[in-house]
Amino acid sequence: MPKQERLNNDAFLEALGSLLTTTTSSSHGSVFLAQKPMPSSDSSTPSSQVLIRATNGTATSSASSKSKVAKPHKPRAKVKLATVVDQSALENFYVKYAEVCKKGMEGLRKRDKKKAKGKAKAAKKKKGNVAG
Repeated sequence: MPKQERLNNDAFLEALGSLLTTTTSSSHGSVFLAQKPMPSSDSSTPSSQVLIRATNGTATSSASSKSKVAKPHKPRAKVKLATVVDQSALENFYVKYAEVCKKGMEGLRKRDKKKAKGKAKAAKKKKGNVAG
């Protein structure tokens, strides 16, 4: 697997914004965000940097989606973004990061909780009738 290219912080936030926008504009999709301390070369000293990653989670070969019986959709290319943030700039970065994430979630639809509750009730009734 080729090494992932790391963007500078501003370019990462720009690319993340466009990734969230394109995923939200299509009718389906996910964006995965991850963050962890950057591994240091010396294991005795703690790292002063944080690695932040984002991906759309789309596999390049969709072998698993072929077996599903669902609406066919165009396969999208996998997008992988990463940046390294210094401990000193972390608070300012998180403020911008939160703004980008909130803006990217504006177009999301709320979950329909009534359907889920109805299904749970029906399943519970069915279970109660079988046991009783």
